Amino acid sequence: MTEQPFKLFRLPTVALRNVLQLLNPIELFELSQCSRRALSIIPLSGSRKFRLIVNKSSHSIHILAPSDINSFRMYSNSRQSKYILHGTRTFMESTVKICHESEGELLSFWDDYFVGFKTVFLHLSKIFNCVIESARFHPAFPAVINMATIDFIISRQSEIKELIVDGENLPDEYVIEIFNKLRVTDRLLIRHEFSMPPPLIPFNSKSIDIWKSYWITTEHLNSMRNSTVIKLNWTTLTDRDMIPFLNNWKSGQFPNLQYLSIKSNFLSKNFTVFGLPSLQDTLDPQEQKRYILGLPRTIHGGVNVQRDDGVVATVRFDNGEGVLQMMLLE
Repeated sequence: MTEQPFKLFRLPTVALRNVLQLLNPIELFELSQCSRRALSIIPLSGSRKFRLIVNKSSHSIHILAPSDINSFRMYSNSRQSKYILHGTRTFMESTVKICHESEGELLSFWDDYFVGFKTVFLHLSKIFNCVIESARFHPAFPAVINMATIDFIISRQSEIKELIVDGENLPDEYVIEIFNKLRVTDRLLIRHEFSMPPPLIPFNSKSIDIWKSYWITTEHLNSMRNSTVIKLNWTTLTDRDMIPFLNNWKSGQFPNLQYLSIKSNFLSKNFTVFGLPSLQDTLDPQEQKRYILGLPRTIHGGVNVQRDDGVVATVRFDNGEGVLQMMLLE
């Protein structure tokens, strides 16, 4: 008996939806390549519930479906010889060679890798019409590519779960505009170095990590009252800044804060707070380690302090490195 082709488009809508929901994002992408009609039925798969992650440092765009994670990776044409090619696919108006590296990973090859990354990102966003959950920008990318990607995200949504701004070639005013238009809910990492202190930036994230924080003031710190993790490197904060901040924490004004790390060469060598003679235990130093927001946090040789509500934390100041740490104990 000759096998008959499966006539997908003749299925009733409910049955068609059930079939499409069995396909992973790469399979749905492949189906969308067949025809305009095939592309039009992709929403029946529930693709709006997918989550998209842009990771420029790993050359990849990840699609998180309820049951698995699929990755689309972009490379330059010069790397084609390292892979077994499986034909061509079209992204937007560009047709390029691809490789199915594994069941959950599709590689595409481009004359201009940076343009390819942007094109694949825009194409997948159009197909799946899902939330962009995380965007990690890399300084190696041209500013025009980073800016086009960010502009597209802002045009689609007002908040994002994770944002890593690592594009040193972005203009200051553009970085400020990002934070004015896009609310970062979970993790914000800023590696951008401002040429001059920016105006007050809204800090809404659970985790805030700023590498070059010379522009951070007590006003910025006070705007982080809802954060769980605060990490600030290369600040210009002084004793007069940190003592009131820590006293405010002790009185309960930062109820969510579980881990704090401040590096400043402007803190005095004998910096202390809470009436303690020192913020180092040199007699019997113990290591305290916790996982907070999915990452390990460690303090060695801290001294315990108690918040006014009874919550206990360990605090340590390394006067050699100028690093002040605080972590709530379990």
